[in-house]
Amino acid sequence: MDLLVITPEQNVPAEARIVNDLFARGLQRLHVRKHGYTTAQYREYIMSIDSRYYSRIVVHSSFELLHELGLGGIHLNSHSRTDDNVWKSISDIPQSTISTSFHSWQEIEENDFPYNYVFISPIFDSISKAGYSGSIDLSGAVSIKEYRKMQGRYCPKIIGLGGVRGGQLNDLRSIGFDGAAMLGAIWLSEDPVSSFTEAMYVINKMKEH
Repeated sequence: MDLLVITPEQNVPAEARIVNDLFARGLQRLHVRKHGYTTAQYREYIMSIDSRYYSRIVVHSSFELLHELGLGGIHLNSHSRTDDNVWKSISDIPQSTISTSFHSWQEIEENDFPYNYVFISPIFDSISKAGYSGSIDLSGAVSIKEYRKMQGRYCPKIIGLGGVRGGQLNDLRSIGFDGAAMLGAIWLSEDPVSSFTEAMYVINKMKEH
């Protein structure tokens, strides 16, 4: 079971320090998503993080930074995924470093690109976005995996996103999810590092069994 964290849309105080602490406590994947950021701002943000963690960072835009800074991957949203110019610009990026976001099981079923993993959302009512309710049939993870396996087709790792809290991680694993991405449960917490540490404890206990 993988645990990913997405950065908050609006910067929080001491964010770089918090990010470094999350990495030090076992975070394997940080998705840097900052709407409206220029490449220079993305670069400045990433360079405020300890460089030993760059290989664990995924950017949602300014994809040229992947090679420049030795990052871990890029993430395509639904708009960039259908933009031919974007695909041309990332033609030299290994497919194994690319992930994307889907909002239905049908989209995953129809996809044939070998993404490293895919987000599906919203699985629960959002913590960070008021009125953004969970709409995904949680039984779909097992179904889509079995269906693609029967057809001999690759199925990327399925990462649940939207309203995920640490206490739900065991349940998500039991119904076929390969991981979860957390946002509001971390960044809207009074103590983001403690909230992450509690979730990571659940993940580590899973690995013992």
